[in-house]
Amino acid sequence: MYQTISLRFMVASSKASRDGSAPLLMSIIVNRKRVCIQLQKKLKPIEFNNKTQLSINKDVNNYISVVRSRIMEIQTELFAQKIPITAQKIKDVFNGINTNKHWGLIELYEKHNLNLKKMIGITIAKNTHDKHEFLLNYLKKYMKNIDRPIEDINTSFVNGFYAFLRYDIKQQHNTAIGYMKKLRMIFNIALNDNLIMRSPFAGIKYSLERVTPTFLTEEEISIIWKKGIDIKRLEQVRDIFVFCCMTGLAYIDCYNLTKEQILKDDQGGFYIKRKRQKTKVMATIPLNDVALTILEKYNFKLPILTNQKFNSYLKEIQDICGLKKNITCHVARHSAAVLLLNHGVSLNTVSKVLGHSNVTMTQHYAKLLDKTIIAEIKGIKLLGND
Repeated sequence: MYQTISLRFMVASSKASRDGSAPLLMSIIVNRKRVCIQLQKKLKPIEFNNKTQLSINKDVNNYISVVRSRIMEIQTELFAQKIPITAQKIKDVFNGINTNKHWGLIELYEKHNLNLKKMIGITIAKNTHDKHEFLLNYLKKYMKNIDRPIEDINTSFVNGFYAFLRYDIKQQHNTAIGYMKKLRMIFNIALNDNLIMRSPFAGIKYSLERVTPTFLTEEEISIIWKKGIDIKRLEQVRDIFVFCCMTGLAYIDCYNLTKEQILKDDQGGFYIKRKRQKTKVMATIPLNDVALTILEKYNFKLPILTNQKFNSYLKEIQDICGLKKNITCHVARHSAAVLLLNHGVSLNTVSKVLGHSNVTMTQHYAKLLDKTIIAEIKGIKLLGND
């Protein structure tokens, strides 16, 4: 908001020197708050009229005019930079003290994402940057593309944005919480850089709902693998999805897979040796006949699409195969874990194949195995009972 500024000049007669001259003072008032500046000009109190704000000395009057113009310039500069205009800030700028630029939330997030983009393939995966870009677009939509100073963002804004993600964008609770945590990180950066005094997320705690991951049974994976598909793009997506089911590789790990990471053991079998992008843990993954067939089909370079297109095409494959389960690229990784456990592979080995940083992460799939066992046993007819 463009604030109205009131200026008053006076002579500090109490600071008069032996010759009777005293420094000229300027009082700045903004929103009833007042600061005083001692100017680089001296004159005798009798030479200045407080009522008319003029001196009998033309040089002093010219000086006052220049000072007034400078104050108006400072007001305009602060307004253009979206810095709240206060009497103290005007005094600081007038005296040559640097005033920190006040960032807009969208402006700061755009800067963050620009820096993040430079780190793709170095310290982060492209998918990480993309998620921040998605969040920035949601934020712009919520704010109707009108930026606000980051220090003006309060808890009500934060709660409102969560509601916007849930009910306007139709996101699930855990997905929305993931985005809120990313937004909180931006405010933590602002807090560390002294751009704000307090985060609007202070006192807010987010908890994820326990969700049982979707996974496909061996029969369902077989239906997808054996389904005749004439559309090339869908055929490629099907092949990569099944490859992930056979290897447990995440989307980003398939994206970065190179021929040099596919090795041959002493018995002539092939296996993948590479670090997981997410955990940086080295994973060793033996390749079965299906996985090897897919690699050979594409000359050991999988035709990976964007994550968004990949999941979109999987929806079509889901419909073509008549599957009721909602399948995504990550469902393949869940399916691989459960498939290995169902075939008696130990928890430790599955953990190493998946590239988990600890076995605790893999134990989550062991719980899914219990449900699979129960479902399978219920389907068995014993002793001829109906």
